[in-house]
Amino acid sequence: MVKQGTLRIAQVVVQYIIGVFIFISIGSLPILLKDLELDVAGYITSIKELVVKIFTLSSLTYDGEHEMLPAIIDRYFYSLKTLSLSFLFAVIFAFILSYIIVLFLKNKKDYVLSFIEIIRTVPDIVGIFLLQSFFIWINKAYGVKLVQTVSLGSENQAFLLPLLSMSLPIFLFLTQVIVLKIFEELDKQYIAFAKAKGLSFLYLLNVHVIRNIQHDLLGHLKTIIWMMLSTLVIVEYIFNMDGLMMFNIKHISIELFVFSCILFFTPFFILYRLIDLRR
Repeated sequence: MVKQGTLRIAQVVVQYIIGVFIFISIGSLPILLKDLELDVAGYITSIKELVVKIFTLSSLTYDGEHEMLPAIIDRYFYSLKTLSLSFLFAVIFAFILSYIIVLFLKNKKDYVLSFIEIIRTVPDIVGIFLLQSFFIWINKAYGVKLVQTVSLGSENQAFLLPLLSMSLPIFLFLTQVIVLKIFEELDKQYIAFAKAKGLSFLYLLNVHVIRNIQHDLLGHLKTIIWMMLSTLVIVEYIFNMDGLMMFNIKHISIELFVFSCILFFTPFFILYRLIDLRR
């Protein structure tokens, strides 16, 4: 048992190192294709230098002179907090709306899901722009400032509207998935048998159905995270947020890009491995 545990830990460590090396290899590609000519020697040298810098956390700089770590740590946690809260809000409200559809709009679920699908066809950047424009219009028309629509220095950071912008696509996606999976589960024979035994619909929904669809929902986790990371770039840029994505846009650097990718990769890698342990 101890041997298996040790082997499992070793596998996870190797997988993580391989993941980090992939980011380093991808980040160094501009060196390989510099001036549209293959520079294999420069590419290998760049990889070696990045490996040493990242695994020793030494000589990491941006703009060629500034120390990277002090500049990005707070921004990284700021971006991670935005991601985490957006995901939490999306999950909570997706379950609330799903329950409303299942309990009260069962006969109209197809219409509701079709409407959600129509909203989802709107590109994220257009949806964010419309949300921002709506709150700006409210402010100008009625003099009521419901939310900060753009970050203006450390004292006026936009937060609620970026959270809403980040949560909305995931909320819509999750609602569709949850509702479809619930109704798929409700059509199974064990539900009919349980109803015949006198078990209440709410009991079946909360105890059996939700538990049985958890695996399918976790299967969509990687898709959701990639969706949120791509949206985070747009959100931080549009709302001028002082996050790590915006910092990368302002200070384009191979070292900064690679290290930022690794920072975002690490918690999600750990999360995936923890989920794997439950299966």
